[in-house]
Amino acid sequence: MRLPLIPRTSLVLAVAATLVAGACTSGSKPSAAKVAAATTTTTLPPVFPLTGRPVTDPAAAARPAATVKIDNSAAARPQAGIDKADIVFEEYTEGITRFIVVFQSTNAETVGPVRSVRPADPTIVTPLGGVLAFSGGAPAIVALAKASPLTIVTENDADVMKRRSGRSAPHNLYTSTEGLESKEVAGAHAPPPFAAFLRPGQTFSGAGAVPITSLSVDPAPSVKADYEWDGASGTWIRSTDGRPHTLEGGQIAPNNIIIQFTPYSVFPPDPKVKYPEVLSTGDAWFFASGQMVKGHWSKTDAASMTTFTDAAGAPIVLPPGQTWVHFVDLGAPVTPVGPPPPPTAAPAAPVP
Repeated sequence: MRLPLIPRTSLVLAVAATLVAGACTSGSKPSAAKVAAATTTTTLPPVFPLTGRPVTDPAAAARPAATVKIDNSAAARPQAGIDKADIVFEEYTEGITRFIVVFQSTNAETVGPVRSVRPADPTIVTPLGGVLAFSGGAPAIVALAKASPLTIVTENDADVMKRRSGRSAPHNLYTSTEGLESKEVAGAHAPPPFAAFLRPGQTFSGAGAVPITSLSVDPAPSVKADYEWDGASGTWIRSTDGRPHTLEGGQIAPNNIIIQFTPYSVFPPDPKVKYPEVLSTGDAWFFASGQMVKGHWSKTDAASMTTFTDAAGAPIVLPPGQTWVHFVDLGAPVTPVGPPPPPTAAPAAPVP
């Protein structure tokens, strides 16, 4: 049985207390300076819970999360607001993919196009709390969302969901993080940490880490995503279906990518809908800082955060920034590419 880890601060205090007690028992009284030195700890600066980036606005760090369901059909591109998100989940549905886009540390004036909810969405974001916004959905799926502890916002909330001119329905519904924040209920609070994040001076690593320069994944039968590692920006620059995946004002370029291998099931009330089985355990591949680490994921219930570990069972510690999570069906193609091998030295010419 694995024993619980003792936090470093608790361990320091426990050791200090033992030393003081031992010194008093032996008849020598410890000096105040020695006791202070033994019990002093360093307080790390606060970071945003979903990105690990330093907190620049305490009010923003304390606010709840806002999650928006965004379309990823070709007609929906370029989308708006995704570059401002903390976390993006990508799931397969009816031949293409859709994005579950989570905001907390930053604002986005325009977010969309907003589309319908799917069966796994409430389970994925319930531990983050806050708002879940979508255009609508099949009655059985909307009922699942309304049964969750999340605050639900739909296209019926016309004060914060607006149809945008110049775009064709159903790809013309947009919202904003400010509008969604206005829908928060009293007592809502900041989400728990998404993962452990590196502190300044630390580097990304894990059991079996290998260098990677690019990644290809087929998250749906009709969608192909390619990522190129860009060391200058510390991001994985994305193309979709062979073209740069541009946004209004940017391009998809997360700092971290998690490939979460997740079986998909058919939703019985609507057989054309498939959803990822996120209450389970499975394999996961982690891409960050130009490296890949293979490991595992686990989520025990809807209220629990998903945990991520490397092959040795150690927690994955991610670089600060945006994380992109692909829910990839078992057996779907995922192809990481490493750097070319170094050139082989030419054999030395024989000495005459």
